[in-house]
Amino acid sequence: MRFAFHDTVQAPEKGGLGIFILPGLALFLCLIFIGSAVQAAEISAERLRERARQQQLHQDPYWLTLLHYRPSLRGLGSLIDDPDFFVADNGKWDAQAELDATLQAFFAPPSIDQSPARCRFPARYEWLKEQLGAEDDDFPAATCSELDEAIAQVDPRSAVLIFPGTHNNSPASMFGHTLIIIEGPYKSRLLSYAVNYSAFTDETNGFAYAVKGIFGLYRGYFSVLPYYQKLREYRDLERRDVWEYPLDLDEDETRRMFLHIWELKDIYSDYFFFDENCAYQLLFLLEAARPGLTLIDHTRPWVIPIDTVRIVREEGLIEASLYRPSKATRIARIAAQMSDEEQKTTLSLLDGSIAPTELAEAGLNQAAQIRALDLATESVEFSYFKKQLGQDEYRSRYIALLTARSKLGPASPEPDWQEPVRPDRGHGSNRFSLGTGFRADDYYLQAKIRPAYHNLLDADAGYIAGSQIDFADLVLRYYPEDNRLRLHNLNLIEIVSLSPRSRFFKPISWKVKTGLIQRPADDGGDHLVYELSPGGGFSYGNDAVLGYGMVETELLVSGHFRDSFALGGGGSLGVLVNLADRWKVHAAARHIWHEAGDPHRSAEARLDQTLVTGRSSSLTLNLSRQKVHGRYLTDAGLNWNFFW
Repeated sequence: MRFAFHDTVQAPEKGGLGIFILPGLALFLCLIFIGSAVQAAEISAERLRERARQQQLHQDPYWLTLLHYRPSLRGLGSLIDDPDFFVADNGKWDAQAELDATLQAFFAPPSIDQSPARCRFPARYEWLKEQLGAEDDDFPAATCSELDEAIAQVDPRSAVLIFPGTHNNSPASMFGHTLIIIEGPYKSRLLSYAVNYSAFTDETNGFAYAVKGIFGLYRGYFSVLPYYQKLREYRDLERRDVWEYPLDLDEDETRRMFLHIWELKDIYSDYFFFDENCAYQLLFLLEAARPGLTLIDHTRPWVIPIDTVRIVREEGLIEASLYRPSKATRIARIAAQMSDEEQKTTLSLLDGSIAPTELAEAGLNQAAQIRALDLATESVEFSYFKKQLGQDEYRSRYIALLTARSKLGPASPEPDWQEPVRPDRGHGSNRFSLGTGFRADDYYLQAKIRPAYHNLLDADAGYIAGSQIDFADLVLRYYPEDNRLRLHNLNLIEIVSLSPRSRFFKPISWKVKTGLIQRPADDGGDHLVYELSPGGGFSYGNDAVLGYGMVETELLVSGHFRDSFALGGGGSLGVLVNLADRWKVHAAARHIWHEAGDPHRSAEARLDQTLVTGRSSSLTLNLSRQKVHGRYLTDAGLNWNFFW
């Protein structure tokens, strides 16, 4: 940019005093101006800092929310780990110092490579300005081009909480996930922007992924992406149904949340799977939107995404929901309308045995042809998303199917599909149980507590049938006859994924269990042993009746075993039946041949039943018969379960 006075100032004579006078005078005036400005800024900053101290703003809950402060061993500490989020050197631990430094930064001239502080921290700026009764003119002027452009692009007006459900064959999805979309003036929600917090990693080893996630060895970042991209990822690729919960936030509150999201741009926190995870971090955004919300105070030491949805609902921020079934769910729904012959014809259509134009010759009437083409179209699209088809093949087959479909006219109205129970309306994630029973000839009283999350025998409403995650399931038994309190078992984690196979999907069912459990030994007594038992196999059926068979291995470790361990393999068979709306039965048999370490065989048959007595309670009857080391043992128990 050129300045106009460059053309009007006359050049001084060469060698005269003028060559020094004008620049010197300009420099002198600049120094006076800068000095006065700095002095004025210092006075204003100090005045505001003093006012903030008098108001104790550093202790204000909203300031603590904006900095993500939580109680810590050092008194107070921010959950943000990126030093770029703080202005003060000790801002992570000192709310007063961070507030003082932030006010000072609002008066400091911006450096060459950084935005002015009021542009970098707009949520802090607007809140402090309001609390201190200041105006924009009280601060040095700043141009926030990037922020203004982002606000103009997103145009935040309302927000929606998103819960992608679980897919029981995906361990990473089994606790669910939450994100927020910021809605603008668009009529379609799909054009909105999704705010997502997740761990950034390219780890492909599942075990390493889990261990690093548990111990916070990943960095978590907020990201903002078009919602349709996230929807495609969850719904179409990961086979997860999606629930949308519009939030009761007005335009000002949504804008305030967006400003805080801006402050978190490119900022990381250590990501922990069980507490400082996606669901937990999103609660800070909601508290930043509406001062006075105390969502985080209602969380437990472990945070499950669906629990945070319940917290938000109980705070009155959720009134309705919208269900978006996954592509896999849609395929299953269409297939459920079809006869056996129609499904076989559709498979022929998919493997190329017949062309889309030959359906009439295959003996299908018009309605059946429509179903076959709709199902084939969904399946081809699903295969393409899963990268099982190349783009050229996908395009040619997709167009051929749509061309044939367009000639058949509209389909008959679909039957009314019953929308599944909202995930937040399911039973609570925590379970406490009291019961009684006998093991061999010993009568016992029993107490159980399970922090998370869902068992095969728990009510399926709001959950995926055939899925189980028992985490830290602790069982204590008291034997009155000899006044003994015994740890019966501690399942560190037990995951079971029974994903039924069909003509259109061929998933593998699997399980893994690890923890401590009382096991009969060859000395005639029970001993606490460590158990690791993975397995895999197939499942068939539906939500009403689901049968399965698995090949399993088992490692037992105890000083009571020969060589202190027993390693073997075998298998299990089982069937899970919903006999009525509230009555579920699980019958199973398992046989393991331990050939390494302590050689022995173990066989077990069990019959477990649950009667659901309410959304928060149930009764469970467990019967089992074991044969281990040639010794038979019967265990029977009745438990009352309470969920919260």
